[in-house]
Amino acid sequence: MAALAFASCEKAIEKTAENEPSGEISTITFSATMDGKAPDSKAVIGTNPETGKPLNFWVDGDEITVYSQGKGDSGTQSGFTFSTTLVANASSADFTYTGDGWVDGTAYMAIYPATGSRAVNFTAQETVAASGEYFYRMAAVDVPYSQTLVANSFDRNAMVATAYSTDNTFAFKSAVALLKFQVSGTDVVSGTIVSGNDESISGRFRADLSATSPYEPVLYSYQPTWEHNFIYFTIDDSTPLSTGTNYYVAVRPTTLSSGFKIYLNGKLVKTFTPTELVRNKIYNLGTLSVPVSTTEMALGFNFGRTALTGWPTVKDDATKSEGGKTCTFPLYGASYSFLLADPTGASGANIWWNSGIGIQFNAAQRYLGLPAIENWKLSHVTVVHKDAVTKKSIIYGIVSNRTNASTPPTSVSSPETVEAEATTVTTTRGNHISCDFAIPSPVANTQYYVYRSGAGASYVPMVLLTYVPE
Repeated sequence: MAALAFASCEKAIEKTAENEPSGEISTITFSATMDGKAPDSKAVIGTNPETGKPLNFWVDGDEITVYSQGKGDSGTQSGFTFSTTLVANASSADFTYTGDGWVDGTAYMAIYPATGSRAVNFTAQETVAASGEYFYRMAAVDVPYSQTLVANSFDRNAMVATAYSTDNTFAFKSAVALLKFQVSGTDVVSGTIVSGNDESISGRFRADLSATSPYEPVLYSYQPTWEHNFIYFTIDDSTPLSTGTNYYVAVRPTTLSSGFKIYLNGKLVKTFTPTELVRNKIYNLGTLSVPVSTTEMALGFNFGRTALTGWPTVKDDATKSEGGKTCTFPLYGASYSFLLADPTGASGANIWWNSGIGIQFNAAQRYLGLPAIENWKLSHVTVVHKDAVTKKSIIYGIVSNRTNASTPPTSVSSPETVEAEATTVTTTRGNHISCDFAIPSPVANTQYYVYRSGAGASYVPMVLLTYVPE
């Protein structure tokens, strides 16, 4: 493990116009510098020659969002996005905003990467999880459940860092931990990290910044259904990872009751047992290999990508036929069969792959049939979904057959033979919500269905399916 020295940031504000009436255009520049002297390197992660610790660099096009107390002590702010233009990666950069509306304040909060509107609170609050300690707050901070691997670097959308200042200096603090690894094979396309006991390692959190210097962040759980116990990682779902290359995955710091598992190409590689993932640390997992055989598979099916050939991308009458529409998903050299189906006797075709978004459940009582694998049992299903409307009761469940039932599954006594109890979620538009189902008595080579009820359209960008041998 090594500490990640993530950026100290000095702020210098230059105005080309006074910030008085609304609509007045001004240019504001933040001079942001990283800790230490930058080595002569173009790597995004390098080594600080003065401390020997990893050093992160700004890259061309990086953006930060700044929130000013002058816009209010608490409440939702749109924030101000500052961007940088660089000819090479650097430990210092100027970030500039040109526009109206800027108001000076007695304090500022900032976040990297820039993400726009969120609720902030500049009044120090006591947090229940840490009684006696006080924090400033920044809501809606995301650690993505799906991350894009970058050679010798990380997905910059996942590398969350925050800062608080009462003067002209920002000291950014990394809010995540990093898992570092290499692969030994030439055919590794993707992988998954799963916490051992459903601890949340990705999703949407609130950043609580300590009210005393150095204002270190804690990613606090405030809406558990927006959180996930896994992270799926890949380059683009088809390009193999390179051997001898470092890859990094960002995870939410948390206590771990039984460590985490890592899978490559769907096969369980190893279980790691740290008791805690600590903010601002890199955990070296070493060189990982895909095993020839495995005792467990975790197959991540990414429907947030461009739709595959053979899948309907609009309404298709085949989904309301008696047998539904069978579609294949090639993964790791095998083809897995899914079923898109409306309920028996349905008048409308209301399930398809909305390309680039996910499987669209366009009406209640629709089914996504999951792959049945010979000599394997489906033991656990994670359904990630995002909804198109707000304040709708969306219900998901796992069932073992299709019927024309007008009511959603609610328990194992349902006439639809519910294999995992349904989950009711009052949706908030745009949030990725995780529903987890442990199938109590799975049967090998059996197709189970994700069943969705509730009004309004919803999208499933990913399902993570865990299989164990018969």
